[in-house]
Amino acid sequence: MKLNHDLILVTAGRVAAAVVALLAIRVSTTLLTPELYGELALLITIQLLCGLFLINPVGQHINLHTHVWWDEGSLASRLKSYRGYVLIVSLIGGGIAFIVNLHQPPLYLAWTSVVVLSMVVAGTWNATLIPMLNMLGFRAQSVFWSVGTAVLGLIFSIVLTISWPSATAWLGGQAIGMLLGALGARAVLFRHEQYQKISKLSLPLLNRSTVLSYCVPLSMATGLMWLQLSGYRFLIEAYWGLAALGFMVVGFQVASQIFSIAESIFSQFLYPMFYRQISEERNGKFESLSYSDLVNTLAPLYLVLAGFIVMASPYLLKMLVSPKFQEATIFVMLGAGVELCRVLGNLLSNAAQITRKTYSLAAPYAVGAVSTLALVYLAGVLNMQILMGGVALTLGAGAMFVVMWSRMTKLITLTIDVRRWSQGAIAMIGISMLSIWLPREGDFWVSLGILILGSTCTGVVMVALLRKNPAVQRFLSVQLRKV
Repeated sequence: MKLNHDLILVTAGRVAAAVVALLAIRVSTTLLTPELYGELALLITIQLLCGLFLINPVGQHINLHTHVWWDEGSLASRLKSYRGYVLIVSLIGGGIAFIVNLHQPPLYLAWTSVVVLSMVVAGTWNATLIPMLNMLGFRAQSVFWSVGTAVLGLIFSIVLTISWPSATAWLGGQAIGMLLGALGARAVLFRHEQYQKISKLSLPLLNRSTVLSYCVPLSMATGLMWLQLSGYRFLIEAYWGLAALGFMVVGFQVASQIFSIAESIFSQFLYPMFYRQISEERNGKFESLSYSDLVNTLAPLYLVLAGFIVMASPYLLKMLVSPKFQEATIFVMLGAGVELCRVLGNLLSNAAQITRKTYSLAAPYAVGAVSTLALVYLAGVLNMQILMGGVALTLGAGAMFVVMWSRMTKLITLTIDVRRWSQGAIAMIGISMLSIWLPREGDFWVSLGILILGSTCTGVVMVALLRKNPAVQRFLSVQLRKV
């Protein structure tokens, strides 16, 4: 009953948010030209730099201690010092946006800097408080404000972009939606006495030892991850131009959005239980079991999803983006490979979180970043087609995954469920091979029919992989909230 209720609730919420997010791709590619979409990609890259390099390490520390702080009633008190830190990071983001856009008119430059600053603040609190609701077992409220964020962001982005067609206007609308969602989640937490039971005390969020041993190494690793997954956009813009960048990013974004939807559903359902498990009991055998359960549950599902995206790429573009971006099919397929490596790498990286040895993440992301940037640079100086830039990203992601596997399995013993991994791999190959026989061209209804049939088959395979899975049963026995 718990599985059915929670999974249905989380899935329904993510499906609703996904529909809005996918609609946002269609609307944004309609309202923005390829050049403006390329500019939007660069602004988002700045926001991601702040988020991954400076915010994420502290956010991961908060995730690891959320249940403990909630149990002792100190969560609100711990987050007080986080406000100032987020503000400082947002000022850095606004400053970077100012420098990058110095060629723009003064008024546009000022608004762009303010919008990026606001997006960093709003996005950080949104990504902190709404998942926190889910981790603490307030699943319905988390789903409501997650969907509300997506809907409000889309509405404000449309209104602002129609009034002022620009990348800044679209990002500004997203920032408003993020802010309103964060305020809503904060209101939910404040209604519970346990959140601020000892809020009058001044308790530290971090100490010097945690910063040096956990946050700084993780910051280096996530900074390298940013270089691999987003930093390349500046090279693409330099060698192929904003329009080409916009075209490429749209294809990769379609694959990224679908993987992000699946990752969000899976992580919202399983990660709260996983974090509760590893926060309650610290011994090598138990941590190895929890880690193996997480990887063996999700990795086969991601393999199946990658196969679906490869098969469905032309039909996804037909449904999700403006006609002027329809030829980005190859980038959707390459994006499926990049995203598969990314999510599998994220899964494996939990070993560093469990053992608090986050310095071990530096090597995988360094290899991925160096490989990606070097190959993109080589393709640029040799005047190759932008397709080779996409191939470079895929090869770089693969290199990161190989090194990640090597490093993480040395930290914690990973016991592979060979049966389910094999079933996932076979399904991935089989589903992706369908693209050979399916029609490449089709109208709206043909594309819709193929997507419905393909997603149904993919869903059936995923459910089969989850049924009677002992790892899932162990997660379901976890109690998220004690008080």
